[in-house]
Amino acid sequence: MSWALSIEQGDIMQASLVEEMSRELQAGEARLAVRRFAMTANNITYAAFGEAMGYWRFFPGADGRGRLPVWGFAEVIESRCEGLSVGERVYGYLPAAAELIITPGKIRPESFIDAAAHRAELPAVYNRYERCPAGSGENPVREAAQMVLQPLFLTSFLIDAHLRDTGFSGAERIVLTSASSKTALALALLLKRHRPEGLSIEGLTSARNTGFVKGSGLYDAVIAYDDIERMDPAPARLIVDFAGSADVNRTLHTHFGDSLKANIRVGGAHWETSAPARALPGPRPSFFFAPDHARQRVGEWGPEGFAQRQGEAWSQFAAVADTLLAWRSLIGPQETLSAYQALVRGEVAASEALVVEVEGR
Repeated sequence: MSWALSIEQGDIMQASLVEEMSRELQAGEARLAVRRFAMTANNITYAAFGEAMGYWRFFPGADGRGRLPVWGFAEVIESRCEGLSVGERVYGYLPAAAELIITPGKIRPESFIDAAAHRAELPAVYNRYERCPAGSGENPVREAAQMVLQPLFLTSFLIDAHLRDTGFSGAERIVLTSASSKTALALALLLKRHRPEGLSIEGLTSARNTGFVKGSGLYDAVIAYDDIERMDPAPARLIVDFAGSADVNRTLHTHFGDSLKANIRVGGAHWETSAPARALPGPRPSFFFAPDHARQRVGEWGPEGFAQRQGEAWSQFAAVADTLLAWRSLIGPQETLSAYQALVRGEVAASEALVVEVEGR
């Protein structure tokens, strides 16, 4: 018997813990015991857009409810797959649950994919699992940074490349909503590297997070949502929207009007008000789907070139983030449920980074 976090797909506030029967493996399958995973606002975005973006399709639950996708580490505890041995540790896309049965394919020394039929049409970036070298789990702090930040950082890295390729749409200022989010912080850092002359980075955040965002030192200006209408509307602006709030979007579009060059929607930190606003003045918001951009960049730069560029940028962000965040460990299913509920309610401090130890260490 194992457990899983079960979420009502039509109302992500409705979540509970369920027990699941472990089934026997079929030929070619392997059983992963989930050991550690991160819990961030990004996971709430997965839930909020679970139906629209297909996130619920990765880990279907026997009860017909959603299984929350997370990034973390697991151990092979049973294998009927040639090339994957019991005791191996892997890193990748997992459910917030005790175990996952996979069908390993394209097995290489460094990685494999889950070739299960229900994942065949889903984005490949989420189906790949890294095989961890022996002894790699001896540095839990480094693992925590990888789980919490690296999946978010990939999105920021791809947005940065897109903005530069498109000449920042002719904008003089870039506005990042939900500026306290880890994805926004990463993008702000990337934008500051090799910043075009005259480009200013503005962070929009809640009043309670303004101190944290200012303290990051990554923004040229930090503005609370309630103060949007006090901003100078004249300079040409581009919005990168991590909040997804319809109310915030309407205020921004109305206030900036013709000076707004583009609105790139990335996430849904404000998931409860994330239904797209209609009939907005100015440019229509466009959704940024990271897997599509990842495929494009790998095609342009090649796998090695992509890995090198991302790796160099990641090292810089990881060093900065370690000074900004407070790491907090949670243990077991009940604390997993409590953390999920707190994230949905927006009650987790922006400075906190949550890591779940499924069975303790």
